[in-house]
Amino acid sequence: MEVDKKTLQLLVKRRAMLRVLSILVNQKGNALPTRILLRKLGANNLHYVILQAEKEGYIERKRVKPQGKGNYLVYNRLTPKGRRLAELNKKLE
Repeated sequence: MEVDKKTLQLLVKRRAMLRVLSILVNQKGNALPTRILLRKLGANNLHYVILQAEKEGYIERKRVKPQGKGNYLVYNRLTPKGRRLAELNKKLE
């Protein structure tokens, strides 16, 4: 399997982001609300990793109005670019 140098450096440096992508790729519909995603990561202080993944184009975030009362949920969904990186990471592990 051929992996370019830039992708390999990303896989080494961004372990936390790869955990986020691997959780999303295993979910039905490849989407989760932010709170549930952070709970599955086991850490509430990794929100910046989700924002960084969005900035780099690996996930997209969408606000969804709740049913009934409550605050808007922010759903995190994998982009095709993020899905490719998560699958590559899975093959290399």
